[in-house]
Amino acid sequence: MTEEPEELKELERQGYRLIDIVAGDVKPTKEIEYLVEKVVREKRGNFYSDLLYSLSSERFPEQKARELWQEILRHKYIMSEKLNRNVGIRVATLDYLENIKKIIEAPRIVEESDFAKTLKLSFTDPLTGLYNRRYFEEQLSELIALSPAQSLTFSLLMMDLDGFKRFNDREGHQAGDLILQEFSRILKKGLRRTDIISRYGGDEIVCILPSTNKFIARDIANKIREQVQNEFKEVGITLSAGISEFPVDAKDQESLVSQADAGLYRAKAFGGNAVAYFHPLTLTYRQENPQPREVSCVGDFNRWNTKKGRMEFDAQTGVWKIELNLLPGKYKYKFLIDSSIWITDPAQAERGDDGFGGECSVLTVKME
Repeated sequence: MTEEPEELKELERQGYRLIDIVAGDVKPTKEIEYLVEKVVREKRGNFYSDLLYSLSSERFPEQKARELWQEILRHKYIMSEKLNRNVGIRVATLDYLENIKKIIEAPRIVEESDFAKTLKLSFTDPLTGLYNRRYFEEQLSELIALSPAQSLTFSLLMMDLDGFKRFNDREGHQAGDLILQEFSRILKKGLRRTDIISRYGGDEIVCILPSTNKFIARDIANKIREQVQNEFKEVGITLSAGISEFPVDAKDQESLVSQADAGLYRAKAFGGNAVAYFHPLTLTYRQENPQPREVSCVGDFNRWNTKKGRMEFDAQTGVWKIELNLLPGKYKYKFLIDSSIWITDPAQAERGDDGFGGECSVLTVKME
């Protein structure tokens, strides 16, 4: 069961109706104005769409709904002036959309309590009470947009229950729903109020952890993983998770989600009940006589692309370096000297077949 936003609860406790306030039919106190502004701000992206839906039972895109709302307020003012009395927002809305714009037929009036439910359900998942995917994507987009001005850092945590599908098929969907609800309770209890926990789809949950780097996110995820293992031990369900950090691992929304998802599937590939994240590491190469003009480090991690593997020379130490960010696993690679000579990494003991009859170095990145 979903929880109604605290701001809406407070408005109701004080006897205010949100629709009447935003329509200008009621003059609120400064405190109530603040609560209303907070609801509108948090619902940015679908507030006016939900507002008009509650009044007319018609769904409009947010931008169109915002424009229509301003037109309806003007129409309400004109009607009130002509009739020499205040015309309610419901009457003005239905008259404008049905008789002036002629874009609705047989409108259905929705009560204020239903509007509160519409606001609540539009950004929450009805089964788990977590935020839904739509709300997650809006919040993620907003955080990334704010980042240049505020230098934000945050981590994305993508989680999936190992063995859930098998349990669901065996015990039925009702039993599966109970598992998801209990898992949601664990997350709500174990995470901060500022963390945005959303049901991404099925048993996949995604969480935005503000002001949190990947290493702190790893510790948080492991605590949740251990609790899930203990809570669901009898039914054989565990947790796998993948982490990506903004802006270290990705700088745009699609890539950030994709990187967290890649971490999740890497954790599952390692057998599940694990947390995978991108490990920052440095590979180096030293050669003094003769000093190379250029060195590239190429391998599985950059699809053997010499340009992507271009190493930087540190004149102070006389070492060629490349910074990598890799998920757990084994990676084959070689050094390319002056675009002509291929050699293995002298500092790496493990070797493997390069696929061309020769050897290459093998780098092992562990889960922890």
